Amino acid sequence: TLKKIMSKEILIAGSGFMGTSMAHALEDCNISCLETNEAYLATLKNLNIYKNIFSDVSDIKGEFDLIIICTRQKGVLDLISYFSSKFPESLITDISSSKNFLQEADLPPNFVSSHPICGSHKVGPEDAEPDLFKGKEVIIIDTLYKEKLSELRIFWSSLGANTTVMNFSEHDKNYAFLSHFPHLFSFIYREILDEENIDYKKLSGDSLKEILRLSEANEHLWHEIFLDNKENLEYIKEKLKKKLL
Repeated sequence: TLKKIMSKEILIAGSGFMGTSMAHALEDCNISCLETNEAYLATLKNLNIYKNIFSDVSDIKGEFDLIIICTRQKGVLDLISYFSSKFPESLITDISSSKNFLQEADLPPNFVSSHPICGSHKVGPEDAEPDLFKGKEVIIIDTLYKEKLSELRIFWSSLGANTTVMNFSEHDKNYAFLSHFPHLFSFIYREILDEENIDYKKLSGDSLKEILRLSEANEHLWHEIFLDNKENLEYIKEKLKKKLL
C-alpha cells in the first residue's frame, strides 16, 4: 500500500498542523504544498519535506494524483472548484469537520470527502506530529464513484488510519454528538466562568481543565463548524434541556 502511495504526486493545500503532520507521514513521497500564510512559509521551507512550495493558487504547476485540502472550511468549496477544473484527473479530498456545506454543493466526480478524527487545538506546522494518523479513525463520505472511494481508503490506510464510510447526514449527526457539541459547551462554559470572575486556572482540578482544554482550539474555525452543523446542535440542545428538567 505504501509503495503505491510513494509513487504518486501529492499536493497538500494548507500546511498548518494537520497538513504538515500529513506531509511528515508522507515524507518519502513526492509532495508539494500550497500555503498562503506567510508566517508558516519560513517554517515549511526549513522542514525540507516538500518538493515544491506554492504561495499562491495561481502558481501551482505540475500534475497530481491526489490533492488534499486542509484549509479552513470557508475556502474549501472554491478550492474544490478550482482544482477539479485544473486537475480533472486528480483525486481530491478535504478534511473538514462538518459536511453540511458540501452536501448542498454541486460536487465534481473526482472529489470524495474525508474527516480524520485526530484534531487538536494546535494550529501551526511547528507542532506537527508525524504519527498523528496512526490508529485513528478517518470518516470517508460515501459517493457513487466507488473506485475513487477505494483509492482514498488506500491512502488513509497507508498513514496507519482506519476508515469508516458514512453519508453526509449521518456524519454530521454523529459528530455533533461526538465532537461539535463538546467543543461548543467548552467554549460557552469558559465564557461563563470568565463572566463570573472565577479563577478556574488556579482553583480547578484536572477534570475541569480537561473539559476546558477544548476551548483552546481555534475559535474562528469552530465558529464555522457550529454554524454549518447548527441543526444537529439545536437538536442536542433540546435533548439536554429535557434531561436537565
